[in-house]
Amino acid sequence: MDLTGTPYFQETMASETAAVEVADGELRRLLGAGSNLLIRGEKSAATATVVALSEDLSAPLVTWSAESRAGLPQLGQGTVILLDVDQLDLATQHALLGWLDDCGGRVRVISTADTDLFERVTAGDFLGPLYYRLNTIVVDVASGPRF
Repeated sequence: MDLTGTPYFQETMASETAAVEVADGELRRLLGAGSNLLIRGEKSAATATVVALSEDLSAPLVTWSAESRAGLPQLGQGTVILLDVDQLDLATQHALLGWLDDCGGRVRVISTADTDLFERVTAGDFLGPLYYRLNTIVVDVASGPRF
C-alpha cells in the first residue's frame, strides 16, 4: 500500500526533514551509532563532506554512483556511499530498495543528492520507502561542509 499521497505521510515527512543544527561531535556520535546519512547540496561540497567523514565510516567502504552501469553495489556489510541518488530512475530505485532490504541493516548508507528528495517524493519521481531509508539524518551543505 502506497501512503505517499496521504496527509499523514506528507506531515510526517515534512516534520522529519526540518533543518536541525548538528554539531560536528554529535554528527560523529550518530555515525558511530550506525546512522544513515543523506548529504544534500552542491556536488563538490557533498563530496568534501563525505571525505571529511570517511575516517568515521565502517569498512569496507564502497562508492556507487547513480550513473553506474555495473549493477548494484557488491557489499554485504560495511558502508556504501551512494552518489547522486536524486538521479536514479524509478526502476533503479526499486532495485536499490530491494538490495537494501536484502542487506538487512548490515550496510550503512551515506547518500548524496543535489536536490530535495522530499519534493521528488511528493511529485511521484522518487519512492517514499527509499526516501525513508536514506533520510535518517540530513546534512545540508549548501554553503559548504562545516568540518
